[in-house]
Order: sequence, then structure tokens, then C-alpha cells
Amino acid sequence: MADKVNIGTIAKMAGISTASVSGFINGAETIPLSQARRERIMEAMRAANYRPSAASSSLRRNGVLPGKAVFIYGNHPLANPFDICKHPMLGELISILAAELRTQLGLALEVRAVADEDSAPSWNETIADAEALICYGKLDVSLFDLSTRRNIPLALISDNTEIQTRNLSCPLPPLDCVQWDAASHLEKLLSHVTAKGAKRLAFVSSCCVKANDPRFSAAEAEAKIAEFNSFVASGDRLSGELFNPPLIGRDSSPYYEARNVYNLLRGVDLARFDAVIGHNDLVALGVVWAMAERGLKPGRDILVGGEGDYVECRDAVPGVTTVSYDKAFLAGHVRDILKRRLADNRPQGARFFAPSYLIARESTERA
Repeated sequence: MADKVNIGTIAKMAGISTASVSGFINGAETIPLSQARRERIMEAMRAANYRPSAASSSLRRNGVLPGKAVFIYGNHPLANPFDICKHPMLGELISILAAELRTQLGLALEVRAVADEDSAPSWNETIADAEALICYGKLDVSLFDLSTRRNIPLALISDNTEIQTRNLSCPLPPLDCVQWDAASHLEKLLSHVTAKGAKRLAFVSSCCVKANDPRFSAAEAEAKIAEFNSFVASGDRLSGELFNPPLIGRDSSPYYEARNVYNLLRGVDLARFDAVIGHNDLVALGVVWAMAERGLKPGRDILVGGEGDYVECRDAVPGVTTVSYDKAFLAGHVRDILKRRLADNRPQGARFFAPSYLIARESTERA
């Protein structure tokens, strides 16, 4: 019965013309619908569990393709999907998510970019055949609006305690979200090194900060800077110095950040610090390279920490202390949100906070 539901069925259930339902679903109304009529269409789609992905649904019925879950990197929705998958933290998370969704929900995960983030038709083209959506980071109003119009279940992943949005002028509607807190990761690292006696602290930030270019600043990077300044100000006889690597041309190598930080710190007297903390593990690796050039050893001369538990850095010598959220926990709860909403696509405003843990390695061991 569910396979026979179409736009005509939804129009009949909602008591609205087929043309109006089609225009609403595709965000192409010639005359804006009233809120009451919008609600009637959305409720009819939810009641029938209908998503207008005709081509995909037809192929699924014939056993050709699995359903598609589309992953959008909300912080940089124009970014090349291949580069997103190369990002150490995102790449591992996407891999875990893909396995969970395929085995548990029968959905194939695809990472996609939008051609024009200011164009609703471009967003529509990007998500039109999706049966489920995952947005990591900032949520664009067009993505949210079209996911609602097309009755596509949406799970949000936030790297901040506050959900970040783009172009959303009204109060935040109910969203089902799994969160982790970047600032708390830095606090864990700073507490770890100060417990070992470190007083003179340095933090090497991401290059994606307002000080370099507000257009490319990341909320989690700014949150870490604020946390570092707050931690130093509240500590007993602590001193702190912030380093912002430059925002320069990138390549697709995951070691871009490490090289960038290494070049920045080559002219810095690192011996004046007890501990240097990096924005992530690759930043910390750049710190280690700069130290090695001066004959300084992590753990013996300076304590060094990063974040993310990056696969690329786990076997570094010496091992770098890191903090990471539980990626399996996060992926599992995204799966559960989508499983519930695939059956009944009514958001509950659910919030799940992924636990984080510190992994102490050689770089913060005192000889």
C-alpha cells in the first residue's frame, strides 16, 4: 500500500490541489501557501510516511538500489566531498556511519556538496532523492526547509553546545541532534597538563578563525580560543599565549595543518612554554616537528596535546595525548534518530551528548 502513495494521494488527504502540493514539496509555489495549508500537507505526508523520491523508490522496489542517506558538511557545504572524507575526524565518523546505516537501516550513505548554498533549487537538487539526511555542523535554512517540505528525516550533528544555523531568522524549531563540545575537549587537555605542573601555556588554534577571515571561521575553533583564554584567566599563576596559523592555500593532504603549524612555529622560542596544546592532532604533530628541530622532546621538555584521536596520528612517535568524542556512540544515536523518523517523521527535539575521553600518551608523560 505504501508503494502506491503519490502526490495525488497526499493532495487528496490534505484537501489541496496536486499542483499546490507539488509546488510546496519543491519549494516552487507561485503563490505562498498559508501556514495552515502547509501543515496539512506535511501532516498528510507524515501520516502516509511519504517521501517524493520517485526514481529512487522505483529502483528500490526492483531491488536495484538501496535507499540513500545524504551527508552534508554544514560548516562548508560547498566543499569537495572527497576532501571531506579525507578529513581525519570526519572521515572516520563517516566510515562508521556508513556501516551503521547500511547494516541497520539498509541505507547507502553518500557525502554531497551543494553547488550554490544561497540557492534553494541547488539545495533541492542535492537532496531530492534522499530518504534520510545527516547535517554535520551549521544547519542552512534552505536545507531545513526543503527537508521539511519533502518529508525527509533529518539528524543533526553539532560540534558545539549551541546549535549553529545559517540564514535562520525565526526561533530554532525542534531538531533531533547529537552533540559534542569542542571547548570541553580543550578544558580536559589544559586540566591534564596543569595537573602535571604546567604553568606557561600555549594554544595553537585552527587557521579557520575570525582573526584570519570571518567568512571561513568555524564555531568550534572560536569556542576553543574562548575556552583557552578563560582557563588561563581563572588559573593560579597561569600564563598563556595564543598562536593563529595563517589561512593560506590548501591541498588535499591530511597533513596540511601539520606543515602549516610547523612553518609558523619555526621562528618561535618554544622552550619558554611548559605545555603547547594544538587545536587537533595534526596541529599538535606540527608542534612536535617544530620542537624536534630544536632538540626538544615532547613529555620531557614540553607537554604536548591535540584533539580528535586521528587515525593518521595514533602511531606517531612519540605518541601524542589527545581527547576525542565517542564516534561509535555518536553514529549509533544518529542511526537511532533516523530509524525512528523513517517510521514517523515528527521531530522530538531529542538531544544526545556524545561522551568524550582523554587518551594520555608519551607527549604528556614526565620522565
